[in-house]
Amino acid sequence: MSIETTAPSRKQPTWHVPAQKNQPTLRFQNSLTKTKTEFIPSGRTVTWYNCGPTVYDASHMGHARTYLAMDIIRRVLEDYFHYQVLFVQNVTDIDDKIILRARQEYLFRQLQTSSDALKEDLVAKVQEAWKEYAEKKITRVEGIVADPANDWPAFISAMTPENIVKALALDEKYKMKQSALQSSYDAIQKATQVLKQKQDQEVSKAAAQELLLASQEIVSVYLDKREGSKVNDPKIFRDLPAYWEDMFFKDMEALNVRAPDIQTRVSEYVPEIIAYVEKIIANGYAYAVDGSVYFDTTRYDGHKGHHYAKLEPWSKGDQALIEDGEGSLGSQLKGKKGPSDFALWKSSKPGEPEWDSPWGLGRPGWHIECSVMASAVLGENMDIHSGGIDLAFPHHDNEIAQSEAYHECAQWVNYFLHAGHLHVEGQKMSKSLKNFITIQEALQSFSARQIRLFFLRHQWDAKMDFKQSSMQETVHIETTIGNFFDNVKAILHRIRSDGTRGADEQAGGSITHRFRENEKRLLEVLQQKQEAVHVALCDSVNTPVAIEEIMTLINETNKYMAGGAKTSNPHLLSKVAKWITSMMKIFGVVENGTDIGFGTSSATETLMPYLHALSTYRDQVRSLARDQAPHKEFLTLCDHLRDTHMVDLGVALDDQEGKPGG
Repeated sequence: MSIETTAPSRKQPTWHVPAQKNQPTLRFQNSLTKTKTEFIPSGRTVTWYNCGPTVYDASHMGHARTYLAMDIIRRVLEDYFHYQVLFVQNVTDIDDKIILRARQEYLFRQLQTSSDALKEDLVAKVQEAWKEYAEKKITRVEGIVADPANDWPAFISAMTPENIVKALALDEKYKMKQSALQSSYDAIQKATQVLKQKQDQEVSKAAAQELLLASQEIVSVYLDKREGSKVNDPKIFRDLPAYWEDMFFKDMEALNVRAPDIQTRVSEYVPEIIAYVEKIIANGYAYAVDGSVYFDTTRYDGHKGHHYAKLEPWSKGDQALIEDGEGSLGSQLKGKKGPSDFALWKSSKPGEPEWDSPWGLGRPGWHIECSVMASAVLGENMDIHSGGIDLAFPHHDNEIAQSEAYHECAQWVNYFLHAGHLHVEGQKMSKSLKNFITIQEALQSFSARQIRLFFLRHQWDAKMDFKQSSMQETVHIETTIGNFFDNVKAILHRIRSDGTRGADEQAGGSITHRFRENEKRLLEVLQQKQEAVHVALCDSVNTPVAIEEIMTLINETNKYMAGGAKTSNPHLLSKVAKWITSMMKIFGVVENGTDIGFGTSSATETLMPYLHALSTYRDQVRSLARDQAPHKEFLTLCDHLRDTHMVDLGVALDDQEGKPGG
């Protein structure tokens, strides 16, 4: 009988290709399609232009809605999906609102400086300003007979809650205007009494300032109407936006919003703006009239495949939105061919900053500014453009039109991202509703971390209601996360100190691992949540779902830790906590350089080694007491605490005869 033998093969066996699972791809809610579209950047570097602030006043939570939302998306692109992002953001420092505010503040300060005493002519001037404001600014509700300019008390009595609702339907700023008039009216009455009583000079000067400050809104409008055209010092129009630009970036830093990679400022791009407008004219999409230049929407729409109002075609022809987009001083511009045409270049009137141009002295229109600065840095196409939803029409639609007219391209922007509206306690944020919250005011009540966690709990493109009850829920979530980190670190510290190295000692002296059913279950939950968070972030950066999945993982891990250090696997526990920390870093909640935790050393973290030494000492004392050990053993234990534990912690205790140790 022969036995066949096969020589051992010296070849590698066939390698089997692993089966690949379908993976989700990143999609964005794209305002250009109103759907979630797959994100296909032009390369590894994502080019992104974000509409920056118009700097003339304090930044408020409406600004935070946009800039925090875009900061979170930017961080996810950079730190999670590992794209290189070139993030460009402008500062608008030439604008109708800035011009008006700069003039009014300058003229009001001049009046303040010259008013060194309360005099009849000053009171008369404020009274005249008050009457003019009441006549022109207060909306008359049908059925109200009383004239606000001539009988204010009677008018206020007639303004019942029902009539105030009617007034607000006609003018959303009604309550703000009524409040300004009431404040000034009361101050005028008081000033009149002071004059009658003939107070001394010092008190009289204080009364003059009190009258003016209480009437600032009304007096500023009055002065600007009469003296605004005489304000021509360019420094006046530079100083105001420079101050508020600085304050804006301080607010952004306080909110931990990353600074733009490239920052542009309108006042530094005026020559480029002029050249840009010239080319649009040359391409046949704009025309000059009386020193101003307008974009010809009729000529553009449908010509060479162009489309006007790509973002909101249903808003075409909405004159209220168009006029608002032209600015507070836009009503002075004349000569438009069509009602939807908008200013690329505005002829400057007396009291406005001006630059020389082929069309005469003037200044840039609002919409052209972003087109020029974005094109100057990013060229004829960009991956992402973003801003607040309130800017979609006409501002962003006009940006797209004039840019595609300039470049003669079909698509200037590939993905347009719009942050949702912000409401406060269910209502639109407004000074007139007295629910206007600046970023600094919000930071007095809540930390930057709490505000960011709140934003993470809301989808970036949806309406967000900033209310106390939701913020308190967020504070509770922050506490839960913080406690989780503290508990993990405490258990890991205990395991490092107890000598077990995370293993269990058996009866016979052998040791065994701590990777049992509970550990397998926790690892499975971790992997499920990692996958779920990835799916959520691919789904138009859905942070509310991502946060919910992370909180579920925290709750499951808390259950696992219930047994304490004696039953916990330190490696697995560390992995869970480090992954959660890494996600919080990506979201901007946790500082960089931290393995586990929020980053800032808490009192608990600082005290942990000392608390552990005290806890160990307490356990040992209790054990000796239960065994009724002799006093000498207690003294030996005290010496061990002094000579070993305290020394390891950098504490030196010196026994002194008859005195406390020190």
